Amino acid sequence: MQRRALLATLGAASGAVAGCVTIGGSTPTPGELVVDSPAFEDGGTIPREHTCDGPGRSPPFTFGGLPEPTEAVALTCRYPNSLAQNFDHWQLWNVPPERGEIPAGLPDTGTLPDLGDARQGENGVGEVGYLPVCPPPTLGEEEYRFRFYALRRPLDLPGGANQEQFEEELEGAVLASLRYVGYYARPDVVTGTARGR
Repeated sequence: MQRRALLATLGAASGAVAGCVTIGGSTPTPGELVVDSPAFEDGGTIPREHTCDGPGRSPPFTFGGLPEPTEAVALTCRYPNSLAQNFDHWQLWNVPPERGEIPAGLPDTGTLPDLGDARQGENGVGEVGYLPVCPPPTLGEEEYRFRFYALRRPLDLPGGANQEQFEEELEGAVLASLRYVGYYARPDVVTGTARGR
């Protein structure tokens, strides 16, 4: 699977942390954050398994090239085209950097003992954990933005924290961030096939 990386030093999608973005695509240099997924490529289609049309399991990711002194990894998934703008599908933080991966199908709990006591926050409907991607069927293929953060310190947040609390705690903690994009279209109710971009 081809790796494509976007490295943002001291960057954050929320605007809480400012920075610049570098587009990668070759072998990473030391300290260059790299993210991949065994489920879909950056810029590819999110499999049905991770959507509201399937079991809705959270997608798996692998990460590496963390800059020093990364002490924790965080992840968000947002839908930028909703009426609410930046609708949250997932907030995950305090993943131990030495794990190197986030497995698929995480339980919808505030604390994840099997992932080094990482924490999950509220999604856009006020529930804890991953909310499966689910664009309106009339819109065709829609973009979902996963963003990874290399953190200089673990976030001092309990499981179940909301977006505002997460973003406040994130400020000043980001060493680097990277965006990984997936697309998904709901099946057409008549033909059963997905609407393309």
